[in-house]
Amino acid sequence: MSTAKPLRFTGLKRVEGKPVDVLLRGREWGEDPMFIIRYTQQGFELQDVVNLIATSELYQEGELVQMITGKSIRTVRRLLKDSKPFLLSQQQSMVAFQYAHVLEVATEVFDGQAEAEEWLRKPTKWLNGYKRIELVENPFGYQVVDAYLHRTKYGVYQ
Repeated sequence: MSTAKPLRFTGLKRVEGKPVDVLLRGREWGEDPMFIIRYTQQGFELQDVVNLIATSELYQEGELVQMITGKSIRTVRRLLKDSKPFLLSQQQSMVAFQYAHVLEVATEVFDGQAEAEEWLRKPTKWLNGYKRIELVENPFGYQVVDAYLHRTKYGVYQ
């Protein structure tokens, strides 16, 4: 039985900017959930999700592009080469937003992206030993991590 590691999405050029801004390509949302609902209904372009992943060392380490799209790295690379942009489904777009938003809020709470990424990669007893990053894909997990971040911001958790 083969125990080969899955392919990683390597070779990305680092993209600067806040994760949500990169994903939305600068479109305004003003923290209004109705804008996010509209944008996710339209579907984010795959290239925008790849750019989001390129903003973070943590996101590049894992299989985030596969978790968001449900497609292999090879398929994603092939889709990126097509002249017509590939749009994600509403569900895939929402998951991409969740990852962007959690990273952005964590960066604000911990005063830096490196610190935020370290916090996201650590398991915690409060979340039954899960790493925070493992929960973001699930809508309820995202809500729990977001609530945890807000509690940390206001000093309820350390």
